Amino acid sequence: MKTKITVLCENSVIAPFPLIGEHGFSCLIESGGDATLFDTGQGFGLMHNMKALGMRSDHVRRIILSHGHYDHTGGLIPFLTSRKDKTSVYVHPDAFHHRCKVIQLPAGTIETPIGMSASRSDYENAGAEFIPVQGFVLITESIAAISEVARPADWKTWDTVLKRKINGVIEDDPFNDDLSLLIRTESGPVVLLGCAHAGIVEILNDLSEKTGHREFHAVIGGTHLANAPEDYVGLAMDTLKAYRVRIVAVSHCTGLKMACRFAAEFKNEFANASVGGEFEF
Repeated sequence: MKTKITVLCENSVIAPFPLIGEHGFSCLIESGGDATLFDTGQGFGLMHNMKALGMRSDHVRRIILSHGHYDHTGGLIPFLTSRKDKTSVYVHPDAFHHRCKVIQLPAGTIETPIGMSASRSDYENAGAEFIPVQGFVLITESIAAISEVARPADWKTWDTVLKRKINGVIEDDPFNDDLSLLIRTESGPVVLLGCAHAGIVEILNDLSEKTGHREFHAVIGGTHLANAPEDYVGLAMDTLKAYRVRIVAVSHCTGLKMACRFAAEFKNEFANASVGGEFEF
């Protein structure tokens, strides 16, 4: 049974007009008549691009959200309201926390909200039936999700401007809700990342530890390496090679400069996971 992954929202567009790009991520996973939507982008491109590609929202059986940032959840309400039936939405409970970006400037501090744009009740009124995902969870026979990724005790995000606010107190975001997918395909296990805030190295290592996989056929999605220190970037490249990844398809928060580096490093094994891109396994 073939599995097809189609990128619906991303910063760049691989196919010509009328598809549009946006800062965000979303893709559709199809296998044997079953369809799963992973993330919903920022909210401008999802429904437009689905229509342009001849896709119907009623065909989707479930939604999985990678984390609670606006550029992965902004299209949720438009998608929900386009359907007649309730929709199962798999998400880590921490995704509903208030997220913000805090930037220090000479004139003062700027705090910008970057979390989900609506309340949980608003999403439920629009048709969402939330199902909590914590740890390693099998969602379908072929799709597993991992959150609360195992990390070293001294782990810290390198993107220190990304925060969460709990009871009015701003603190470093531990990104426990950062959720990635492991998809069983005919070609082998495929890893699908949202932003990899928990660290691409840590995600792959934890998946390997929990499943016994020593190889991954493909890794697709955002790697969040644009601001990463050089030693971690090198470790990420080495880790992908150690797991003998045959397709490295980066997108979104990877950043253009880092995507070029991936292309130089992996050559024919590299691909852009841009809007309109299709991957079949």
